[in-house]
Amino acid sequence: MVNVRLRLAGMGRAIEAKADPWSGTVSFGDRTHRIDEWEWAAPVDGAMYGVALNDEKEWEALSTEMNAPPYEKPPEGPVLYMKPANTINAHRRPVLLPRGVFNVVHGFGETAGAALVAHPDVRLISFTGETTTGMEIIRNSAATLKKTSMELGGKSPLIVFADADLDRALDAAVWGVFSLNGERCTANSRLLLEQSIYDEFVARLKERVDRIVIGDPMNPATELGPLIHRDHWERVNRYIEIAKQEGADVYAPGVPKGLERGNFVPPTLLLNCRNDMKVAQEEIFGPVMAVMSFTSEEEAIRLANDVKYGLAAYVWTNDMKRGHRVAQAIESGMAWVNSPNVRDLRIPFGGTKYSGIGREGGHYSFDFYTEVQVVHVAVGDPPIPAFGKGEK
Repeated sequence: MVNVRLRLAGMGRAIEAKADPWSGTVSFGDRTHRIDEWEWAAPVDGAMYGVALNDEKEWEALSTEMNAPPYEKPPEGPVLYMKPANTINAHRRPVLLPRGVFNVVHGFGETAGAALVAHPDVRLISFTGETTTGMEIIRNSAATLKKTSMELGGKSPLIVFADADLDRALDAAVWGVFSLNGERCTANSRLLLEQSIYDEFVARLKERVDRIVIGDPMNPATELGPLIHRDHWERVNRYIEIAKQEGADVYAPGVPKGLERGNFVPPTLLLNCRNDMKVAQEEIFGPVMAVMSFTSEEEAIRLANDVKYGLAAYVWTNDMKRGHRVAQAIESGMAWVNSPNVRDLRIPFGGTKYSGIGREGGHYSFDFYTEVQVVHVAVGDPPIPAFGKGEK
């Protein structure tokens, strides 16, 4: 067990707790929660030597205790802080790790990050973040020929055909963009509905959005909490204003009374979108979903691919031949048919186009983090051409 401090920044609350990396649980008071269950109810982000839980890498981060970088800006929401004295310090090394394996460099990306990227002793870079930042890292690392693995932005489509199980498709559409407050790279931030079911599905979608519980992330009943920082809150709200200017119909239930001063953005639907709208093309990274319709399989594929990103895709249909056709035709690193974002951590994770370069997960991570070397050893006497032994 590792001592942790559950701190709800800005609300004056700090709770002593214990985390068990092996069972994946956090305990405080008389309550014990699995990380995956607790995560959805109370999204957190790691800081210091903490646990990064706002993406699909929660188990990696929890088990290694060294995948979360320090923040340039401290999160303004629920944060899980590990006590550094109980994980690593100058006098005691992490268990099973030799000196030099785990290093923390504090600073801003433009200075500390840029220095690491340019340093010749850094042989490879694995980066998860925004696409523009990833492009800059690749550009600056080129002079020293570094290996790079980039898991970048996304604008993933969720396609629902008329023959799909609409109840399950609705569950997946709601969970896939509003869980983790929409701050997830694989969020289905574009919803493509076959025209014949558009009105029915949107009506049911509105009912579900109206019932999403917005509130204190420390309350297990909460389904949608605040965004990580006020700057990001402003950015997401700017996109919602852009959607109105572009002609989308914005539907949102509003923030409950008493939470107006927090970084809360209600679950928001951008209805009757066109795929060429800015809000349908750019990653918003918040609880906002652009909704549009299609009339044929070919149009659905065209709309799905008509973005610069290619991280994830979701297809809902009871026609398995069509499910395979559409999933394989979409330009994405990962695709799910009749399933939300659930995966075996051993499979390759990554995107195509502007969503990244490379794959990690399982043996794919070994391929990236190791260098292949071939050593030839003669066990006999292979022939060697005898240059220079003859007469001129």
